[in-house]
Amino acid sequence: MTRRPSLAGRLSRALAACVALALIVMVVASTLVMRSWMLANMDSELHRLSQRAGERLDVADAPDDEVDTDDDSDDDSDDDGARTTLQSSGHAPRSGGPLVPGGPKRPGFGGSGIAEGTLQYVSENGELAGAVVSNFSVTYLNVPALAILAAVPADGGMHTVRLKGMGTFRVTARVVEGKTVLVGIPMDSIDDVVLMLVGVEVGLSLVVAIAAGFAGRAWVRRELRPLGVVRAAAADIASRDLADESENLTRVGEEATAGPVEVADVAGALNSMIDAVEDGMERRARSEAKLRQFVADASHELRTPLASVQGYAQLARRDIDEASRTQALERISSEGARMAALVEEMLTLARLDGNRALACDRIDVIPLILDALSDAHVVAPDHAWELGEAVDAPVLGDESALRQILTNLLANARVHTPAGTRVVVSVLRNRDEAVAASAAPRGPAKGGGSATGAQASSMITIRVADDGPGIPADIRDRVFDRFVRGDSSRTRDGRGSSGLGMSIVESLARAMGGSVRLVDSEKGTVIDVTLPAA
Repeated sequence: MTRRPSLAGRLSRALAACVALALIVMVVASTLVMRSWMLANMDSELHRLSQRAGERLDVADAPDDEVDTDDDSDDDSDDDGARTTLQSSGHAPRSGGPLVPGGPKRPGFGGSGIAEGTLQYVSENGELAGAVVSNFSVTYLNVPALAILAAVPADGGMHTVRLKGMGTFRVTARVVEGKTVLVGIPMDSIDDVVLMLVGVEVGLSLVVAIAAGFAGRAWVRRELRPLGVVRAAAADIASRDLADESENLTRVGEEATAGPVEVADVAGALNSMIDAVEDGMERRARSEAKLRQFVADASHELRTPLASVQGYAQLARRDIDEASRTQALERISSEGARMAALVEEMLTLARLDGNRALACDRIDVIPLILDALSDAHVVAPDHAWELGEAVDAPVLGDESALRQILTNLLANARVHTPAGTRVVVSVLRNRDEAVAASAAPRGPAKGGGSATGAQASSMITIRVADDGPGIPADIRDRVFDRFVRGDSSRTRDGRGSSGLGMSIVESLARAMGGSVRLVDSEKGTVIDVTLPAA
């Protein structure tokens, strides 16, 4: 499998490409600016030469090829024959040979002040002449070159022409006193400068781009080095069996969390994930431990009545008197009812653990409280059952669930308090957020929503208080756990509780979007059940 290029390599190449692109743009821009500036200077010089040539240039300065140079007699007729006329004679324009120093002295071709490489051309009455100053001598133009120059517009503008064998010229032509005067300056110097500039800039750009690539690679590697720490931490976690090694997972150190923002964010997210994994595994371990404890307790709770049923059944099968057999059958029935109640309570908790949805109806609390107090008075007339302060405020929830909450709380007060204990049930409206905050549930609500974050005025509290001996300090923190009893011994009489009543109260309160809490009090036990107001 082909290995993918590294991020550092890709970033460094991208950096080098960006630098190269920027340098190319700079080279092109600087070249165009330099060429434009040199052309502007050349055009200015060309304009000055055009004015000067119009004042001093004369076609008569051109030599005649047909003049015999060995004959010392030169007269005016010879000068007249040196002119090239297209219209009258039909002859082609003269090309003329090089004119060395000592030639014409009058103003015109090869006159004083003419720079090396300067092109001059004049046309008068169909007669053409042109020359280039080369190597401090005048080289007259041939016919094709004169034809090209003759096609240049005499508008005073700047034009570029290319003459075969002579190079490229920047020329301008205008009409002065009936004759067309054209002058030009070679552009070879500009082209040479531009080529040299481009060559130097391209070479430097390549060096800078390559250097930027290497420097960028080193910089990117240094900046991304903390990612290696993150990768090592992730690899260490992946190599572990989290079912057995969920503690002390490797976290990302300060080198990564204090690095660049993006790397620090990744490192922080990884550390947060590790914290969440450890927390989840810890809660899972606690849940499994509670489940094992629940199964063990449930097994023990069922084993005790089953043993009683089995023993009394064997006793009833023996040859005993009728009274003993009747007592054995009554004990079998009592233990069967106890097992049935225990199983029903465990099924209730299992349904609540499964997020069973409860009804969300408007419930009048006071009639339910009066019914529960009446039933408790019938079962335990030796206790004082009272309705305390009670606001007429309905709540939202499930009526049967609320009945079970009241029944379990009053049964808990009946079983764990001596005769003569006063039990008071009150209905209170929360008037400040502190009360609501203190009544917050210990975990996420199940079923019908959550009271977390609810306004204090939207909650109703049902308080059950007694003046009994209170809950032992060693189990106050676990009072809502399953199978937690005031009497932790396994050998209790049939009137003892199963230790599931308070767990059912808490689960039902949470399922209705409320909460339950044990209130600190100087005497007795005070339990608040907070539910959403209707």
